Amino acid sequence: MESPRADVELQVSEADLHVQAGLCESSAGLLAGNTGPTEARSSVLASSAAVNAAHLQIAAAGIRCASRMQATATKLAIGSTGYGQNEASSAAQFRSMSRVLV
Repeated sequence: MESPRADVELQVSEADLHVQAGLCESSAGLLAGNTGPTEARSSVLASSAAVNAAHLQIAAAGIRCASRMQATATKLAIGSTGYGQNEASSAAQFRSMSRVLV
């Protein structure tokens, strides 16, 4: 499947990558801080064990999601640094080229 905007040029800056990394890190913190409801303690409800198991699975999914968001934030921050270094190196190479007069 092809993206409808496949011909559009992607423009990225080092600062934008840092901002996105910060947003991912913030989202990871929010996800990690979420907790499920407290365990149901009623012995009258036969399904309380199933509800508790579901809450544990939801909490585990939240932890996995927060971990992935944190990993994405780290990758974006590393990518931003590499991107900035590459841009600086390319600019220095252009500056060092001798001018050709026509």
